[in-house]
Parts: sequence; structure tokens; C-alpha cells
Amino acid sequence: MSADQQSPLISKQGSSDADDTARFRVLDVKPRPYGGLTLRLRFESGELPKIRKLLNATLTAIAPKKQKSLMLKVEGFPVFGGKPSADRLYRTGRIDLNVSSSDEGLAALRPGWQISAPLS
Repeated sequence: MSADQQSPLISKQGSSDADDTARFRVLDVKPRPYGGLTLRLRFESGELPKIRKLLNATLTAIAPKKQKSLMLKVEGFPVFGGKPSADRLYRTGRIDLNVSSSDEGLAALRPGWQISAPLS
């Protein structure tokens, strides 16, 4: 692979998004033993958030055809993937989050949903 064909590291840190959010796509959903879900996310657009900004953040999950949305609360990070790091997030664009919701529709969350995280 030549130097100009290599895929660059994710460098959306300086991009300007009108609504000041980071957008992720749900890759995988796993139920947690005591309620809530573990989500595996891939960054799609906006500005990459700092890891500590995601802890205790309120996220919006939107169904693929935008017919349904849920509010999610980030409770922490799963330990099975190792300690989350900014390096991994910036390099791969992936992060795993433990989330909960007071909405009854949490079980409807599936791969393909879009997650919006406010940056402020």
C-alpha cells in the first residue's frame, strides 16, 4: 500500500458541526447482568469527545428510519475491553459504553441505530 493510499487516523477533532454533537453508529448491543446495556460504538461525524466528557453524559439514540428515539445515560465503561483511552478512540473511532434508560424502549436498541453525544 502506498503512502497516499493508507487510511489516516481519525482526525475529526477540528471539524465544525453545526449542532455541536458527536455522532456514533451502534455496532453491537449486549445486555448487562443487572440492567442496562453495553454498546459498542463507532464514531461517524462531528468532533470526537474526550473520554471523561462521555462519563455520566446523556445521549440520544435514534432508530435507523428516525421513527423512534431514546434518551440514554452513560453509567461507565465495560472492563472486558480494557481501560478506555483517548488514543484508542482517536485511532480506531470505537468505544464501548455501559448505558441505562428510564424509557421502556431500551430493548429495541439494535445495531444500526445512531447515537448523538452533546459536546458541551
